[in-house]
Amino acid sequence: MDYALERFTEEVKAVIAATGRVPLALIETATPKPNIPADLAFPAFRAAKELKVPPPQLAAELAAAISIPERSLIGKVEAAGPFLNFSMHPQRMAEAVLAEITAGAEGYGRQADGAGKAIVIDYSAPNIAKRMHVGHIRSTIIGQSLVNIFRALGYSVVGDNHLGDWGKQFGVVLASIAQDGRPDAEGEAALEALEAQYSRYAAAAKDRPELDDEARRWSLLLEQGDAHARDLWQWCVDLTMRAAQRNYDRLGVHIDHAYGESFYETMLPGVISEALEHGVAFREEGGAVVIENLSSLPTFLLQRSDGGTLYMTRDVATVLFRLKEFHPSRIVYVIGEPQALHMRQLFALTKAMGYGQGVDLVHVAFGTVFDASGQPLSTRRGNMVYLESLLDEAVARARAVVEKKSPELPEDEKAAVAESVGVGAVVYNDLYQDTKRNITLDWERMLATEGNSATYLQYSHARCRSILRRAAEEGAAVQGDASLLTHPAETGLIKHLARLPEALREAGARYAPFVIADWCYTTAREFGVFFEQCPVLKAESADLRAARLALVAATAHALKAGLGLLGIRAPERM
Repeated sequence: MDYALERFTEEVKAVIAATGRVPLALIETATPKPNIPADLAFPAFRAAKELKVPPPQLAAELAAAISIPERSLIGKVEAAGPFLNFSMHPQRMAEAVLAEITAGAEGYGRQADGAGKAIVIDYSAPNIAKRMHVGHIRSTIIGQSLVNIFRALGYSVVGDNHLGDWGKQFGVVLASIAQDGRPDAEGEAALEALEAQYSRYAAAAKDRPELDDEARRWSLLLEQGDAHARDLWQWCVDLTMRAAQRNYDRLGVHIDHAYGESFYETMLPGVISEALEHGVAFREEGGAVVIENLSSLPTFLLQRSDGGTLYMTRDVATVLFRLKEFHPSRIVYVIGEPQALHMRQLFALTKAMGYGQGVDLVHVAFGTVFDASGQPLSTRRGNMVYLESLLDEAVARARAVVEKKSPELPEDEKAAVAESVGVGAVVYNDLYQDTKRNITLDWERMLATEGNSATYLQYSHARCRSILRRAAEEGAAVQGDASLLTHPAETGLIKHLARLPEALREAGARYAPFVIADWCYTTAREFGVFFEQCPVLKAESADLRAARLALVAATAHALKAGLGLLGIRAPERM
């Protein structure tokens, strides 16, 4: 669908081309600087150089020659030195944008760019037998937002939760259970007990090599299909996923598949054989399979000398499975920055083996989570924050805000709002800035009702809904003549609402949910300006009130759509 802003841009190019002075291939538009009172600019430099005329002269000649068609979204055109500046027609733009938002509702902004194309997004990936912590939350939240964004762009998206349930580390888990037994607990408590057993075993293995050998033995037993090892393994998987699902439900995360590393077990011999056959790997005398001299990357293993496989072996098998099963145009990995070298090695090896030609393999890296004192969160430091505890704390703090701001709400609604606000605060704190940057858990900022926070955005949506409820109680019409919306605060809000489809495309192209977050924040600010400067329910006339109510309804729809792309709920009341 061509939205109003896209049509405006195309109309600008068309009227320039219609003069016959500039070939279409030389017409490139740009966003004017903030101090320029225009909506789109044609910098004449390149075209003027080709036509061998001074840029200011070309701009002036075009301004004089351009004829704006009837009912165009272009309001006016004027030359300013070497620039040709175009402004939107405020009334026609208002009519077009409000009509599009009303028709699309919470689906406003969706595109068909990816129709017929598939994307696999690898995200969340908790380790089996461990609680989800803030490291997993970054992958989970960023990944789900990218899933939402690419689906809104029309792609067929496959979300895959690549579970860490295999290998030497899982051998330590099994060895510790064999030594200490299964914890007599359920849920997060059982996982916490397993983590403690794991830590004790790993610490003891530093001084007792036989324990390390025992963990390797359990790892091999698991790979070889030993019944007891498989039984313990399945119990750990089921326990972990039950606990993870409760967190996913709260976060609004819906992953299509949960293929653990174990899923690729039968494919691993083939991966190793193919790597050897393609000459990208060689087998050492001790039996290890080695990759070296690959795209100037450090040497790495594909198989241990004892025959055991590694993360790399399973990751290559995963890529090959995804290529065959889903036929994607892209495979996107939402994984922390420390894994950057591993991802480069994986991508290079896959291509060297002849797979994935023409398929983009993308690593969306993310930074570290710090506590309020600026310390990285880690188990070793003793300041690790686990996901369930983090969400509980956020909701408890949000409940205190709800009690203070809206004591009149029914108890069940208070609980629902607190859940939406608390979880939303955690999600937005991760998404409002570039994923590569580190983030800080700062409760005061996260739950602030002003400034760049989810709470502020949710409050703006709730304010829109409150106005519309009051209008309904008074019997006021909510659909009016959008051409009456000519106040600068009205046109400013409308122009920004028109930018959601553009922001959606940019977010997909850059794998950057923060682009949507920034659009939502600016929407809330623009709505605040409109609300202060343009009376709605007490507008000067019934017709103007109806038009402004239509703008309020459109803002609510668009803001809910933007928040939905981020995975944040938009309460009706706060």
